Amino acid sequence: MPDKLKNIETIIFDFDGTIADTLELGIKISNQLSHKFRYKQIADKQDLDFYRNLSTQNAIKAIGISLVKLPFVASAFRKSLSKSIDQLHPFEGMVEVIKDLAENYKLGIVTSNSLQNTKTFLDNHGLTESFSYYSTGIRLFKKYRTINALIKEYELDPRQILLIGDETRDIEAAQQCGLPIVSVTWGFHTKKVLSSFHPDYLVDTPQELSALLTANN
Repeated sequence: MPDKLKNIETIIFDFDGTIADTLELGIKISNQLSHKFRYKQIADKQDLDFYRNLSTQNAIKAIGISLVKLPFVASAFRKSLSKSIDQLHPFEGMVEVIKDLAENYKLGIVTSNSLQNTKTFLDNHGLTESFSYYSTGIRLFKKYRTINALIKEYELDPRQILLIGDETRDIEAAQQCGLPIVSVTWGFHTKKVLSSFHPDYLVDTPQELSALLTANN
């Protein structure tokens, strides 16, 4: 049993790219919004692979979205996504993994997506009852502040919390909060770039995630 997982009682998930497979729809919405906000489109797989191998911050910079413009783009993105939320599905195997984990851990979600989008998705896939904590609509690069606020609000013990996410900014947030993190490779960022940020654990499938955390109980 990995030492960092011995005392874990609460697991906080990222949403997009970790639970929900939002990549294809996300690219479509991003390209639609690019005309209004004047940034680059993701034209093909070569473009996508380029951005997936950059950190979150560098990818946003490379596509041409300034930090001033970012909150407006994010808000428009969430609004567009809400119109197509019924098209989204969980990554294969994640429903079963989440339901199994909920039997032994308290689960939460911290995401830049909206509460409405998150809860509608969870309702659609029978996952609402699996989660006890939510913090949504957060700023992309202030995730650590939101996590710390959630810990304070629900009076959680940081020594008993594990984060799970698919982006480099999730790793950075975990490190800023002093929390262990499992990075998953089925979301936005590639295994190569995730590894370069030194997550505590790295898994390639929901089944590997389940095995890692089930061994803890």
